[in-house]
Amino acid sequence: MEQITEAELAEQKRKEMIEEEFGLKVLDNKSALNTRNLWKKAVPNSSEGFLDYYYESRIKKSLVFALEDGEVYSMLHLAPYFAAIRRNPPLPGARRLPCMADVVRIDANLISMAATQEEYRKKGSMKKLICGALEYQRRKNVPLCIANTDNQEFFEQFGFHYIYNQPQYELNLEMITIEMLKRAADGENVPLNQQNVILTAVDNDRLLSLAHFVNANLCRYYGLFVIRSAVYYEHLLDELKSDGGNLYQIVENGTIQGYFAYAQNEDCKIREAVFEKESDVERYFQKSNANKPAAMARIVNLPEMLKHISSNGKVTIAIQMQDPVIAENNGLFIWYLDEKGSRMERVDESKGGEEPSMRPEVTTTIGAFTAFLFEKLKQNLKFDSIYLSGPAWINEKY
Repeated sequence: MEQITEAELAEQKRKEMIEEEFGLKVLDNKSALNTRNLWKKAVPNSSEGFLDYYYESRIKKSLVFALEDGEVYSMLHLAPYFAAIRRNPPLPGARRLPCMADVVRIDANLISMAATQEEYRKKGSMKKLICGALEYQRRKNVPLCIANTDNQEFFEQFGFHYIYNQPQYELNLEMITIEMLKRAADGENVPLNQQNVILTAVDNDRLLSLAHFVNANLCRYYGLFVIRSAVYYEHLLDELKSDGGNLYQIVENGTIQGYFAYAQNEDCKIREAVFEKESDVERYFQKSNANKPAAMARIVNLPEMLKHISSNGKVTIAIQMQDPVIAENNGLFIWYLDEKGSRMERVDESKGGEEPSMRPEVTTTIGAFTAFLFEKLKQNLKFDSIYLSGPAWINEKY
C-alpha cells in the first residue's frame, strides 16, 4: 500500500477545506480531463494539436478549480512555476553584471485559463473560483499569482495590476524569412547574412544550454522572471510545435547570440526574444505595434513576499493596504524594513467613531503595491529608500 507523506496529507486537507468553504471542486488529474470541452467552447480557435498537447501533458502539472452541474461549467487552471526575484541589497563583491547568484527563488502561480459556460455567466461563478484559488495559494504560502490576460477590468476587482508589457515583434524578413524558419525546423543550419552566423531550430539536446543562456541574460535586466530549465523548454517546445511553432536560436562561431520562440498561430508570433545584445533584437525583428499590456499580478501571501523586500537602512512606514479578496492583507499596518528584509504588523483600528491610534502615511491597493515593487508604478517619496525588485519579464501563457 502506497504511503502518504505528511506534506501530501496537508495538501489534501488544504484542498478539502477550500472546497468546503468556497463550494467548489479541486479536480484530480483524471477529472481535469473533463474540462476540454469547456476550453473548446471558450477558445474555439484552439487547434486539436494544441489541446492534445495540453490535456496529455501540461494539465498534469496544473491545478484545476471547477464548478459542476452534471458537467464542468466553470473552471480556473493554475500552473505552478518557480520564479526568480532580485536579491536586494546585492551581494558584496567586485563590480560585475548581475548573475543568478543575485536572485532568490519563489513560488509563483499562473492563471492559464479561466472560463465559464455562457448560460452560467454573470452569476458569480468565476468570482468564487478566483477567490478560492487565491485563498488556497495564501494558505500554501505562495507569494505571487500572475494572470496573462487582456481582461483588465475583470481581474482588477480581485486585486490584480499590470506589471509587464509584452514587446510586439515580427520577423525582419530581410534577415529571416518564413522559408528559412522551415529549413531550420527541418534540421538545417541556415546561414544568415553575417559571416559565421547561422539560424538553427533548438533540439532537445540544446535545451539545458538554452536555459542557462536565457537565465543569465534575464537576471541582468529584470527583477522578476520565470526560471528556465531543460524541463521548462521541453514543455514550451512541445506547446509551440503543437500549433506549428518552434524554438530557434542564432549562433555565431558556435556561441549562442540569442533565441526566439515562434508561435505560428498567435497574433504576436514572436512569443519572446532574448539576445545577448539589444542591437541584435533590432536587427532580426521589427516592432509591429506598441508594447502590449500582457501580465497582471498580485501579492497573495504578503508576509512571504515581504521577506524579499528590503531597504537601505531602517525604514518604518504606516501603510493602509486595501485588498478586496484576502482579509489578512487588508487593513492598517506598520511596515518595518532594513537590509535583511521586511515585515508588516497590523495596527488595531478604531471602532465606534473613535480616533484611530495611527494615521497611514501611505494608502494603496494590493495590486498597486505589487506593481510598485516591480517598477510599474511610482509611489510616495517615503518609499525612496526601498530596494525595488526591478521590472518583470513574463511571457508564459500555460
